[in-house]
Amino acid sequence: MIVTILTTISAGMPLSCQRDVVMVQDGVRDYGPLLDKTPIVRVLLIKDKREAQLAIRGSYQIAGSLTNIIDQGQGLPRCAISVSKGGINIGNRLYGNSELRITSRQDGEIELNNVRYRGEIRILQQSNDKFSVIEEVDLEGFIAGVLGSEMPQSWNEDALRAQAVTARTYAMYKKKVRRGEVYHLDMLELAYKGIAGETARLNKIVQETKGIVMVYNWNIFPAYFHSTCGGHTENCNHVFGKDGIPPLSGVSCNYCENSKHSYWSTNISKAEIEKKLRVANIHVSNISTVKTVNPGAGNHGARVEIASAYGSKEMNANDFRLLVGPNNLMSTAFHAKNNGNSITFSGRGWGHGVGLCQYGAQAMAEKGFEWTAILQHYYPQIELVRLY
Repeated sequence: MIVTILTTISAGMPLSCQRDVVMVQDGVRDYGPLLDKTPIVRVLLIKDKREAQLAIRGSYQIAGSLTNIIDQGQGLPRCAISVSKGGINIGNRLYGNSELRITSRQDGEIELNNVRYRGEIRILQQSNDKFSVIEEVDLEGFIAGVLGSEMPQSWNEDALRAQAVTARTYAMYKKKVRRGEVYHLDMLELAYKGIAGETARLNKIVQETKGIVMVYNWNIFPAYFHSTCGGHTENCNHVFGKDGIPPLSGVSCNYCENSKHSYWSTNISKAEIEKKLRVANIHVSNISTVKTVNPGAGNHGARVEIASAYGSKEMNANDFRLLVGPNNLMSTAFHAKNNGNSITFSGRGWGHGVGLCQYGAQAMAEKGFEWTAILQHYYPQIELVRLY
């Protein structure tokens, strides 16, 4: 079993010697550690843009793609990043490189579009005078930023611990499956605002769970989570069409009734729905009905059927929600009513419904459940393992 977890989780990272002794403390298996050091993750901050704002508070270095230092200084006033055929522009200076790596002496001194980040940022020249920016950051620093963005900072510590382990598991899974790609995560996958949401309390919680991830059958898995399930979490196969495993099969949740998103209703104009679907090359006109198809245990539809003047069309329900707007259409567990020029959607929950229910986790913590029990409830048959 130990060989499986090493080969699956390591993703090319250096491993310490295999341990025969397993310590189990508070439900967490500790082998030693398994990894020699904290992993680095690559996070896509900006994709294919023509301009962004950069500022650096303290001393910094700029290197080319081969890490050769080509510039350094003490503080950089806010200026624009742009690209021209000759290379990358930072303010009035042109660097004749297709990639720049910027590091600062202390964490949090690099500011990109008014958000401060840890670690190193890489500016990558793209075609059509565009560029992307990737942050390379210590995983624990990344989780600290995610935790402060994904959950209210005032929530119960056990809910926050559960969220930290969930986010770390998801990030490690993405690092594994995207190990050969330019970046592991983008900011559409996990809420992340650099160091903006960090507090001493949150950093302490992250450190208390340092290196701990969830595994099933000694494989790391995508630990999805969402705001409010509305009574029952959903099977990942049903929502995402991916192979189902017990930790992502869906469980009853009697804890999120107090969420303001447990029940909701919203009115969206047909013109707005039609316009947003056209972006995905889905053409409908004069919509008459919208209904979910094959709802799961949590009533989230697997697909959505749209009847319009162009006939009836079906599409993935989660894709429909994301196109219409995830903050407008809270979930796919809805019923729809035709109101002439608009559709009224009435439903339950907020999010895709798979994995950890955040409001449910908070209610469980308030009832006295520890973070390990919360995770074992929402992700059945998991093991908790400390990697480093």
